[in-house]
Amino acid sequence: MSFNQQSIMKRPDLKDQIMKYFKYWYLFLITLLLSLGGAYLYLQITVPQYKVTSTLLIQDDAKGDGILKGTAFSDLNMFRSSRTVDNEMEVLRSKDLIYEVLNDLALQVRYSKKLPLRSKELYGDSLTFKILVNSIKDGAYAKKNLSVQILDDEKLLFKEGSKEYIYRFNQAIVRPEFNITIVKGPAFKLSGKSVEVAFVNLRRLAEVYSASQLIVMPVVKDANTIVLSLMDAVPQRGIDILERLIETYNMENVSNKNIMAMNTIKFIDGKLSYLSKDLSGVEQDVEDYKKFNRVTELSTNAQMDLQSSGEYDQQLASSEVQLGLVQSMISYLTGSESKYELVPTTLGLKDPTLQNLTDRYNNLQIERQRLLRTNQAGNPLVINITEQLSGLKSNLLENLTVIRKGLRLEKNNLNRKSAMYAARLRSVPVLEKGLLERSREQSVKTTLYHYLLQKREETELSLSATIPTSQVIDKPAYVSIPAKPKVQIIYLMSFVLGLIIPASVIYTRNKLNNKVKDIYDVEYLTGGARILGELSHKGIGESIVVHKDKSTTISELFRFIRSNLHFMDTNKSNQVMLVTSSTKGEGKTFFSVNLGITLSLIEKKVVMLEFDLRKPDMLNSMKMTSEIGLSDYLTSESLTVDDILVQSPTSSNLSVIGCGKIPENPGELLMSNRLNILFHELRKRFDYIIVDTSPVGRVADAFSLAEFADASIYVVRYNFTNKTELGIFEDICENHKLINPMLVFNDAKKENRNVYRYGRYAYSA
Repeated sequence: MSFNQQSIMKRPDLKDQIMKYFKYWYLFLITLLLSLGGAYLYLQITVPQYKVTSTLLIQDDAKGDGILKGTAFSDLNMFRSSRTVDNEMEVLRSKDLIYEVLNDLALQVRYSKKLPLRSKELYGDSLTFKILVNSIKDGAYAKKNLSVQILDDEKLLFKEGSKEYIYRFNQAIVRPEFNITIVKGPAFKLSGKSVEVAFVNLRRLAEVYSASQLIVMPVVKDANTIVLSLMDAVPQRGIDILERLIETYNMENVSNKNIMAMNTIKFIDGKLSYLSKDLSGVEQDVEDYKKFNRVTELSTNAQMDLQSSGEYDQQLASSEVQLGLVQSMISYLTGSESKYELVPTTLGLKDPTLQNLTDRYNNLQIERQRLLRTNQAGNPLVINITEQLSGLKSNLLENLTVIRKGLRLEKNNLNRKSAMYAARLRSVPVLEKGLLERSREQSVKTTLYHYLLQKREETELSLSATIPTSQVIDKPAYVSIPAKPKVQIIYLMSFVLGLIIPASVIYTRNKLNNKVKDIYDVEYLTGGARILGELSHKGIGESIVVHKDKSTTISELFRFIRSNLHFMDTNKSNQVMLVTSSTKGEGKTFFSVNLGITLSLIEKKVVMLEFDLRKPDMLNSMKMTSEIGLSDYLTSESLTVDDILVQSPTSSNLSVIGCGKIPENPGELLMSNRLNILFHELRKRFDYIIVDTSPVGRVADAFSLAEFADASIYVVRYNFTNKTELGIFEDICENHKLINPMLVFNDAKKENRNVYRYGRYAYSA
């Protein structure tokens, strides 16, 4: 059989790999039980969190015309304010809005009762009592170990750490940090159990909700529908928060519109009051003029001229009115009393830039007023808005100045037209002219009065028609299955962890272990070394394990090796077998002794040579002694083979030649010419010659005897031989330092045993 044929020794299959880990099944079982037990304990001590969601439709009004578009009063620019979904999402997340909601729900106090492994929060209808906070300071939030226990229908026990106080319901409890009153709750009963209470800083809680707890996201990109969601250990509390948040948000939007409308009505009422007095005076003047001059009708031609003149005069009056409006707005903005008041809507002024500046100015005023409800004037946000208001006011005044200049130019042009018609009327009788001029002034004043009165009615109608800017599509609701922790994932992760941890430990242990663990550790060896067989683990103190009338596992393995020697020895030339190893303790002497006994059982003449001249142990393991041996034979010309040959008591076919006196120079002694005589003589007398030599990893004695051997058996011991020392055997094979090398694996325990197959090679293809 050629040693260069393709190797039939393959890597371990999946079953072999699994069996490496399966033998530690008890470790996996323990780790799995601990991991799953830890997961169960974690789930028991972790407070479940429920996800509460609601869907809201936001009216996206980027142009600012809103619900007024397409209505009878769409020409009014009163309530136009640009509103987008992104902006409204930020409003819903604003800390001030959330704080207002938390404060309205009276969440300054948190109630909980102790369970065996965790605490359970109480809320709403499950409260046996409620704490009304009259006043609270920052020091109250650091208070620990506060609890309340109901004693009877009238009394309760209030605990502060180790201190206990008895109070009555509805009695004020005053401390430097807080002032509270305890009242009976919806679920009032005499349970005898204490309920722990803690004060919550709503400002910080609002910041938490705004930053991460409250999630506001669009359903899809660029959609007007958004989803509000939050996590809460008490689902009803989460529902209440979302409901109150939506309600407060809508109320603030309506309130902002109403504020703008009310300020506009106030401005119109002022102008109507002035025009009413002016119109009354004009009407009285016409009446007095007619009575005094007895004027009744005007001529037809004069009527037409006066009508044309009146139209220009009316335009001139309208221009004067607009100029007066502009001047009123300039006076209103420059006045100190209107510094932080809303600017009235620009009625009759169609300038879009002025309208845009007015809307921005009013929106900032509303935002500033809302911030001042919960913050001081020195707050950076308030200061920032104040600075923006100052800049917008300057821009408004500049724009109004430009409009005033244009109106003055228009007025001058109308004056010229009116003067032309006035010249035509000079021929009209003075009495008729006076009457028509007074009637014309009366008509102009009446038209303007009716216009303002109409706008006031429309403004009031708009005020009563304001509706919320958002619509609830899905009311706040929660999923009955807790969102956190996820039970299935926790158990799955613990199960996987229970498998990974021991597998990783075993894998790392195997990787860090530099000892030969199984037969596959020698797969990289080259040079054609064949595997002769494996030996199982033997008991402590056993040197001879092969007996003629006794069959054991290890003795059958030696018989298996004997059979392999027969099948591998195709040329019938394996007469002299040299046995060595990498280092001491790998079992080469044990193998040599029992191999010799095994061969002698088939009626073969066998001799064993104790050529480990440095630390001989063969005779001791066989419980034999010899005065002279190989060292004496090699140094004395007078000694013969018969002088050193000793018959083994275990078998008549087995002989032993011991080491003899331990020499001082074993390396030089093995270069003696008498070795040729010795092996020549032994080859004639015996069928098998087994040479037990020193380990090749320490000394070179085995290489000195290699020329006399027909086969070399290299012993590797499981869990003892270093993988690095296999490099010695690889070098032996590659450089042919030993003839016909074969491997024997010793001390195979249950986890190391492999299926025996004749002809496996310890090298890769």
